[in-house]
Amino acid sequence: MESTDSNAVHEATASALGFYYQSQFALLTLISQFADDAAVAIERLDDVEITANGGKLLYQLKHSVQASPPPVTLACVALWKTVRVWIDALPLVSLADTTFHLVAVGKVPSDSPLIALCDPDKSRQALLKAMNDEASRVVEERAAAKAAGNKMPHAARAAGCEAFLKMNATARLSFLKRIRIQQESVTIGQIPTEVTKRLHIIPKAQRAQVAEHLLAWWDQQVVYTLCGKRERVIQRSEMEHCISSIIAQLEDEELIADFDSVAHPEDYQADGMLYRQIELVGGKPSDVQKAVREEWRAKMQRAKWIVDNPSMRSKIASYDSKLTEQWSDRHLEMAEHCEGLNEGEIEAKGLELLRWSHKDAPIQVEPISRSWNGHYYVRGTYQVLAIDLMVGWHADYRKRLGK
Repeated sequence: MESTDSNAVHEATASALGFYYQSQFALLTLISQFADDAAVAIERLDDVEITANGGKLLYQLKHSVQASPPPVTLACVALWKTVRVWIDALPLVSLADTTFHLVAVGKVPSDSPLIALCDPDKSRQALLKAMNDEASRVVEERAAAKAAGNKMPHAARAAGCEAFLKMNATARLSFLKRIRIQQESVTIGQIPTEVTKRLHIIPKAQRAQVAEHLLAWWDQQVVYTLCGKRERVIQRSEMEHCISSIIAQLEDEELIADFDSVAHPEDYQADGMLYRQIELVGGKPSDVQKAVREEWRAKMQRAKWIVDNPSMRSKIASYDSKLTEQWSDRHLEMAEHCEGLNEGEIEAKGLELLRWSHKDAPIQVEPISRSWNGHYYVRGTYQVLAIDLMVGWHADYRKRLGK
């Protein structure tokens, strides 16, 4: 079940997708629960840990980026690694109240003893014998190789096999009765669609948009749990509250600040006109840094609004006119005060206007929506308009930059 591709870039991509799969699978699993007390934790007792109705469900996830995922067999390294993880967790849980789920995008062959784990009602006796035989074979072959002075085989499976054999026969059978295999599970690319399907109580036209915002919120919560910025456990009630808030915003035609805390790519370069406009008024590196950051956020927000709802073009254009008008009144007054001043004084006046667009404009100018609270949009849109020379900071910016 483990990838055999030795390409480092491919391995890094698979690893990153594997962790992201954990996060999204946790949301999909939580949203599929009906218990009001359902909650989820990631990377605690297992990849994903669900508690509901007093029980505990531990999920070990085996994602694959391969076009034809490898099958789940008794010889799988992933199977025996998972067995070892779960045996280590046994002292921390009540076996009677816990089920262990191996989630794989691959399939269990129909003739494999592991097929019993795909049905909770099937007998585990034949599987117990097969696993005993496989674990014993691994241990015996390693012992024989060691005695002969040869390299010991099955290194990746050894710990799981040895841990399984250390359990008494009754404990092994009880353990196997609590294990489930979810074969042919959804892949990471399919999860957004599956989340959308679970939102069946929401009008069909809104489901995809609600799912998109829910996934974005969820990703942030998962990061916060791992960084210690919030509790490790995410409650179902939190998710439900988030969904309700998103629906309310959509129904009220409220706009969501999607990029309020999103950093622009480190190698991002704005249009050269942004830098020239700021240079013309003697702007400092801090002025440039803020301008580039907010221009990227505003540009991304404008693009997203238009993609989600093409009719937003007119609202965006109308608000651009409002911002331009607010700037124009101040720029005209500034230009009048600049008459008779030297170049250094003119630049200083222009720098004040630039900094007004950062500090005061988001507060003084009416927001694009009555509930909008993302200050980056006003700041960044002024930079977007400055790139197009619709606004400027220097008294004579058009004459200086018009060409």
